[in-house]
Amino acid sequence: MADKGSKKKTGLTLACIILAVLVIFIIFLVKKDSIITNLKETRFFERVFGSTPEFVENHVTEEKNTVEIPVEQDTVVINVEPKTTSPSQDKTEAPAKKDEGTAVKENTKEETKTEAKETKETKPVQNAYTDLQLCFVEIHADGSINRKIIKRSVPKNDSPLATSIKLLLEGPDTTRSDEKDCTSLVPSGVRLLGARVTDGVAYLDFNDNFEINTYGVEGYTCQLMQIVYTATAFSTVNSVQFLIEGKKKEYLGSEGQWIGSPLSRTSFN
Repeated sequence: MADKGSKKKTGLTLACIILAVLVIFIIFLVKKDSIITNLKETRFFERVFGSTPEFVENHVTEEKNTVEIPVEQDTVVINVEPKTTSPSQDKTEAPAKKDEGTAVKENTKEETKTEAKETKETKPVQNAYTDLQLCFVEIHADGSINRKIIKRSVPKNDSPLATSIKLLLEGPDTTRSDEKDCTSLVPSGVRLLGARVTDGVAYLDFNDNFEINTYGVEGYTCQLMQIVYTATAFSTVNSVQFLIEGKKKEYLGSEGQWIGSPLSRTSFN
C-alpha cells in the first residue's frame, strides 16, 4: 500500500517537472531573442563555454542584416532626391516660361497701344491748319484800285505772322478762283528779313528792294497798305513799324511816304 502511494507521488512529481520544462521551453521560444541578447551582453556563454555558440553568431548576423536593410533603402532614397531634371519640375517650369512669354507679349501690346495713342494725339497737331488773311488789290479798267482780303489755309507753325507776310510777298495764286483777279503792288524781289511783335507793334524788317516801287505814289501807298492789313489781321498786332535792312527810316522812296512811326489801318482811310 505504501509502494503504491509512493509511485503515485513520484508520477505526479515527474508530471510537474515535465510541465515546468514545457513552460520554460515555451517561455524560451517566446523570449528567445531577448534572452540570447541578454546572455550575450553579459558574456554568459564566453564565461561558461569559452566562446560564443554558433547559433548566437548566426543570430547576430541575421540581426545585422535586418538592421542594414533600412539603411540601404535610406541610401536609395537619398540618391533619388537630388535629381534636378524630373518631369514634375519641367512641368512646373513650363508655365513660368509661358508666363514670361505672355508678359512680353502683353508689354509689346501695351507699347504698341501707347505708340498708337501718342501718334493719335500728335496727328491733329501735325495736320492742324490755320487760316491766314492776306491783303491783295484789284485794279479796275477805270484805274481805280480796291483792296481785297483773301484767306489761305496753311499748316500751323510757330511764326504765323512771318508766314503770312512771306505768302503776301509771293503774290496771289491765280489758280484759285478767289485770287484770279488779284494782284500785288509790293515790288518784286522784296524779302522779309525779320519779324517780331512788341506791345502790339509788329516790327517788320525788309531788304532794300522795298524802297523801289515803279508805280509811283499809289504804288508805295498800296504796298504799305497790303502789309499793314495782312499783319493787323492778327489780334496781337495793332500797327506795323517798317524797317529797311534793320534800320528805321522816316520816308519811303522819292515820293516821301511816311514810315517813321508805326502805321495802322486807320493810316489808309
